[in-house]
Amino acid sequence: MDNTEYNVEALSADMGLERSSLYRKMQAIAGQTPTEFMRSIRLKRAARLLESGQYSVQEISWMVGFNTPRYFSSYFKEMFGMTPSAYAARNRKQA
Repeated sequence: MDNTEYNVEALSADMGLERSSLYRKMQAIAGQTPTEFMRSIRLKRAARLLESGQYSVQEISWMVGFNTPRYFSSYFKEMFGMTPSAYAARNRKQA
């Protein structure tokens, strides 16, 4: 998950499908493009890591495969409606 170079081409190769076939199947099954699906998986993992309170936003952005914290934060806010820092403060699990 932390591999920023892992992309749709790599996923389609791992699945043994051509990129266009993967796209059609993902749209039919998940209602998302492969890129959107991969991003949503990464962001959901990031949310769980933020809840743990063990890592900074910057560390988490790299752990889930985003190149920059700014890019990560913009997609996180788009998906969850708040910044990663606000999400962490609101959902941090007590140890």
